[in-house]
Amino acid sequence: MKKLIFYRILTYLLLAIAGVISFFIFGGLLAALANPVMLFFVFLLVCVVIYSYCSFRFLSRGIDAHMYCKPALRDLIRVNGIGTLVLGGMIFINALVLKMKPEMLNMVIEQAVSMQKEEVEGMEEMMYSAMKSMLNFLLVYGLVLLIHVSMTFRLLKQHADAFDTPAGQK
Repeated sequence: MKKLIFYRILTYLLLAIAGVISFFIFGGLLAALANPVMLFFVFLLVCVVIYSYCSFRFLSRGIDAHMYCKPALRDLIRVNGIGTLVLGGMIFINALVLKMKPEMLNMVIEQAVSMQKEEVEGMEEMMYSAMKSMLNFLLVYGLVLLIHVSMTFRLLKQHADAFDTPAGQK
């Protein structure tokens, strides 16, 4: 039961973040139409949003309420869980590499500052602290995605009876 409390906390956290991500998907989709390389990342973000909602639905209906869940929900969780694993792994590895090699982060910040038309005092320090904060968030978020998906796959096996057709129905 203690694992379920941890899983529940992670689920609500991922659901809140997925709500924020869903707003960025619309803008990202418009940008991706102009740059097809971005379509892959938009697809992975859509996978995370769908996975977050479906895992919440599985938790609230299948595990907590012991209600029947359609097999399509299990399929959605599995398919979008794989996309979420890919994105979570990419986020985690990239953030870990940038944490271990801060000179790469410094190089990116210097390039971004050099592209600014006007030089603002303190801009480089502000960008560095913002990038470090974002990097820490992405490191934790990638790890949370990986942990949550693995726990969900385990719970899908444990609660496979939630997807069985109820007695009296075809």
